[in-house]
Amino acid sequence: MICTRRDHLRFLSGAIAGGILPAGAAPVDFSSYSDADKEQFLKTATIVSVENIDHGVTKPVKATLVAGNIEHVAQIQVVDKELPDFFPKGGGPIPMRDVWRFNVAAYKVDRLLDLRMVTVSVARSYQGKPAAFSWWVDDVMFEEVERIKKDITPPDPEGFQRQRALGQVFDELIINIDRNLGNLLITKSWKIALIDHTRTFTPYHGIRNQDNLTRCSRGLLAKMKTLTAAAVTDAVGTHLTGPEVKALISRRDRIVEFFEQAVKAKGEESVLFS
Repeated sequence: MICTRRDHLRFLSGAIAGGILPAGAAPVDFSSYSDADKEQFLKTATIVSVENIDHGVTKPVKATLVAGNIEHVAQIQVVDKELPDFFPKGGGPIPMRDVWRFNVAAYKVDRLLDLRMVTVSVARSYQGKPAAFSWWVDDVMFEEVERIKKDITPPDPEGFQRQRALGQVFDELIINIDRNLGNLLITKSWKIALIDHTRTFTPYHGIRNQDNLTRCSRGLLAKMKTLTAAAVTDAVGTHLTGPEVKALISRRDRIVEFFEQAVKAKGEESVLFS
């Protein structure tokens, strides 16, 4: 039997309240789940098993969660530590952190921009520590590092490269210093999913690497133009500080200006796509 979103929502409250889990979990079509559904599951489902993940400097763990007869996997990160200062060109040192809460902030900012490339992530306690519980991406085919290693060509190369370009714009916006080919996932439908954002949101007001800004969609550019500090603060809550939000908006201003200048120099069709 396939369980629907309605089944999940019905069983969720009973499982948490009763503390009794069935021996097996039914297959679920998670494509019908909204972000709110996934958030609710991540926040309230019971952890039934945990295992270490082989790679990742933040030492995340893979947890199996169950609510009623619904089962799914989450990545849990509790990291919260200082990193060596960031030294931008022509500027003084800027403190950096490696911290779980940036996973939640990256997810919220992604949704403000309507990118939908970042996996759902929520704040929840784990072993007495604040942590980010992130939805394990469904239907992953491989990591980008494997695609390149095996020289696999996407069925729609241009569409895939457009996704890569959007991901790079997003990484510059949140100043992601740790994007690598292992935390860039590709699903069976050739959609790119971005994970692991604990090393982001350094309060630097400039563009870290302009070479990553190759192209941008008209939709993302329009969304960035309308982004406000108030909207970001309302979405991320306490997961970003005031200086971190202010720096994000400043980077946004510079990224928008960069693309507007690129359009003037190269022509709109060379820089922007639908």
